[in-house]
Amino acid sequence: MPTDNAVSPSEEVTPIISFSGERVAMGPLHAGLIPSIARWENDIDSLIVGGDELIVQTPERLTAIFKKIVEEERRDRVFFAIYDRVTLQPIGWCNVRDIDLFHETAELGISIALPEFRGKGYGTEAVTLLVDYAFTAFGLRNIMLDTVAFNERALASYRKVGFREIGRRRGSHRIGNRRYDQVFMDCLASEFYEVRTSHFALPEQGLAETSE
Repeated sequence: MPTDNAVSPSEEVTPIISFSGERVAMGPLHAGLIPSIARWENDIDSLIVGGDELIVQTPERLTAIFKKIVEEERRDRVFFAIYDRVTLQPIGWCNVRDIDLFHETAELGISIALPEFRGKGYGTEAVTLLVDYAFTAFGLRNIMLDTVAFNERALASYRKVGFREIGRRRGSHRIGNRRYDQVFMDCLASEFYEVRTSHFALPEQGLAETSE
């Protein structure tokens, strides 16, 4: 599969990095990435893996969609670009959407667009950082996602982060004459932090005491 569809760091403004791990760095989605995203979203193999409809879209339509995402200020979703930490090469994007502050819930989506970065821990680390960020920034309790049953690599990655399967919509995803289950998973903040500390250094000084 061709992999020359990514913008190199020399071809774009040095990206803003909001936080990073060992493998990935993450920062706000920006207009300079839209041409790359338009190409990524027309890669049929990536669409199959992601469980998306296999519909080729014009660059103009995709540019309009993501231009709106970049420019529109909304409090119920946040998008991040994912970079290789060493080279700052953009390798995908992710989001937390349908953020409901009353019920403390949201949904998560991610795409590692470049195949050479799949299966090497980049996606797992990006999801871990994104979940940690969402729990911290928005005070969420539950984050949900879904994927297709044949994407065993993604399922294993989500389990490593702390997601658990909560149900399946049987045969709800069709490719040609084949049908696959849609797998729903969620992650609770209480379970997520049982096995790890937050990546973000929260201040201890001045911590308010609460009483039941």
